[in-house]
Amino acid sequence: MTWLDAVSEGISRLTERRRSNLFTRQIILDEELASITTALGSSGKTPAQTLSRVLQELRDAGEIEFLGAGEYRLISSRSLAQSTESEYTGSSARIPTVVNRIQRDTMAVRKLKIKYGYRCQLCEERLELRSGFYCEAHHLRPLGSPHGGPDIESNMIIVCPNHHTLLDYAAIPLSRDNLRIDRHEIGESHIGYHNQLYKNNT
Repeated sequence: MTWLDAVSEGISRLTERRRSNLFTRQIILDEELASITTALGSSGKTPAQTLSRVLQELRDAGEIEFLGAGEYRLISSRSLAQSTESEYTGSSARIPTVVNRIQRDTMAVRKLKIKYGYRCQLCEERLELRSGFYCEAHHLRPLGSPHGGPDIESNMIIVCPNHHTLLDYAAIPLSRDNLRIDRHEIGESHIGYHNQLYKNNT
């Protein structure tokens, strides 16, 4: 585990425990530094200075933002929420399964989300959770068979879950004029492909 991972997990624990995505460096030092250094197996010579450097790296990565006066806001946690499935005490049988998934370019999606400040391009909504802001990336020409859409920026838009569902089911048409925020190049052929799916659906 790296300092970056350990601090990110510590921030996630902290915001979940405090039920707020706001925190300070001092709160991390007071409440999470021991857990962070335990996870790393070493505290190093200057853990407080290392924490400051790592917070800057998380800012640069768009995971947190500095609000001033020593306060930060968690934007997007790299730590996935822990499943509560293990707490289930029912008797449902479990069967092994194999799933083939398309390998996606998560870095391209992450960069786009940061570019749009985690706001939906169609309605400008930004969902704020304790674990940070939430939005989704929609591929205009869907990935995989039979569509064969590419996993590139020009085939993606950033949307809220409601608009993502509408777009996934081709329930609404799309044009650049529909976009309330437009900060990257979107392929006209991909928009056209989506609109053909919409026409076939009506």
